[in-house]
Amino acid sequence: MAIKKSEIMSKTGVFLLTILLAFATANAQPQHDKKHERIKALKIAYITEQLDLTADQAQKFWPVFNRYEKEKWDMRKGFFDKYRNDNPTKDKKAAREYIEANLDYQQQELTLKKKYKDELLKIISAEQLAQLYQSERGFRQMLIKELGNRHHGPKSK
Repeated sequence: MAIKKSEIMSKTGVFLLTILLAFATANAQPQHDKKHERIKALKIAYITEQLDLTADQAQKFWPVFNRYEKEKWDMRKGFFDKYRNDNPTKDKKAAREYIEANLDYQQQELTLKKKYKDELLKIISAEQLAQLYQSERGFRQMLIKELGNRHHGPKSK
């Protein structure tokens, strides 16, 4: 199967435009948000490259994915803010409440993922959606590794 030069140029253009928009957004943010925005820009670039989105797919995909990420972030923030300064192991009642709240949070996250699965499958293929899930995990692992390297220095094999 031959790849057309125009197809390569189109995908390269989408990738570069995504990077430029992400960095432009990051530069417009206050200083304290810049690290978060830089990580977000790197994640966008990583996912764009992994999914090999067409220009049409990218145009439809990113608004939906960004809504999903925002809803997921708001849900996670709500749960963790509630238990940030609380010690759920201080007594039996607190531990049980935490366990139930944690399970509810995980259920809400799964429900959200299922909701967006249907929306995303209207834009990208099942193979690309599976790749998205793997890419999110891969990016998280890469980020953790990089943060570990910065904190402790690279580990020798």
